[in-house]
Amino acid sequence: MPVRPTALVIGVAIIALVIGYVAGYVTPRPAGAPQTVTVTAPPTTVTQTVTAGAPGAKTVTVTHTVTQTVTSTVSITPPPPKKLRIAVIYVTPIEEPWNMALHQAMKWAEENLNIEYTYVEKVHEADVERVIRQYVAEGYKVIFPHSWGYNEVTRRIAKEFPDVLFCQGSGPVNVEWPPNVILYDYWIQDAAFVAGAVAGLLTKTNKIGVIAGYAVPDVNRLVNAFIAGAKHVNPKVEPVVTFIESWFDPEKAKEAAKAQIDAGVDMIYAERYGVFEAVKEAQEAGKKVYAFGNIVNQNDLAPNVVLGSVVWDLRPFVKYVVDMVRSGKVKGGIISWGMKEGWAKFVWNDELKSEVVPPDVASKIDEIVSDIMSGKIKVPIYEEWKPERWK
Repeated sequence: MPVRPTALVIGVAIIALVIGYVAGYVTPRPAGAPQTVTVTAPPTTVTQTVTAGAPGAKTVTVTHTVTQTVTSTVSITPPPPKKLRIAVIYVTPIEEPWNMALHQAMKWAEENLNIEYTYVEKVHEADVERVIRQYVAEGYKVIFPHSWGYNEVTRRIAKEFPDVLFCQGSGPVNVEWPPNVILYDYWIQDAAFVAGAVAGLLTKTNKIGVIAGYAVPDVNRLVNAFIAGAKHVNPKVEPVVTFIESWFDPEKAKEAAKAQIDAGVDMIYAERYGVFEAVKEAQEAGKKVYAFGNIVNQNDLAPNVVLGSVVWDLRPFVKYVVDMVRSGKVKGGIISWGMKEGWAKFVWNDELKSEVVPPDVASKIDEIVSDIMSGKIKVPIYEEWKPERWK
């Protein structure tokens, strides 16, 4: 059976559309969206000879030129975008809150932002260069060296690989960073200030404590902000601060907390992991002592101990990085977001709050949060630890 001209033209149109889509000549629309193509067939000349009925009649040749326009609509689903591969390097175990904050954000991004996330933990500073180079060799274009101790290696290696984006987890702000490095840190002093205000309003002994890692700038910011928040609502408070000289030593943190409790401290900011067990034991002995979690929401770890947590929500930052890389407009710089950007939060333990926190105290804290968000309260940023500042 001969092929009809219309069917032939439609077939050609569809084939042309598909080829054009695959080759990139047709701009893809959202998945499944109909795409309409109009094809004008080339002129077709039809010649027909007609002879009149009677013998000897005149023979006439008639020529027609036919131009046919065909519109065909087809639906093409574009292939899903490739997953963005992101590698993270952690210096301590993944359970350590500094690590867990980023780990949780990356797991969220796996489910919501179409990324492929891989990580390695407990990488010593002396070994991080090897690990970074290995990830670069494997084709990773986004690498998070998530430790202050990695910053010098990151700055040096980033210059060798300008097409790789390095997101450095904390480092000095007074040095020059390559343009393909984003420096981020837990600028959550706003939330630490709020926790301090809670402590200042609830303390019965006027002694508040902090168990911290090292007296380095990013830690000092939080320690000072916590004390500033307490002093903001209660100038009589006396801060007791202990640096355990470790990023992850739960037993050492526990012993430091026990010593503070014995000295009369009844509100402790657990900047490092390990404090809650000491507070729990003190409560079992009849003391009214409470703690505050840090970096991640630790309320559920000790629901009778933790009044609230100073939370570093890295989901907005991870989304910012993913969106920027996919846009093709990668730009380095220093990220110093706060409460307004959803980066820093004070998260109440609602059940314990209802038991321990009077309504007027809760209202005062709401007012402080509102004043920080509006700029009425500007939380001080002190990156040195000077005990005399708070006497």
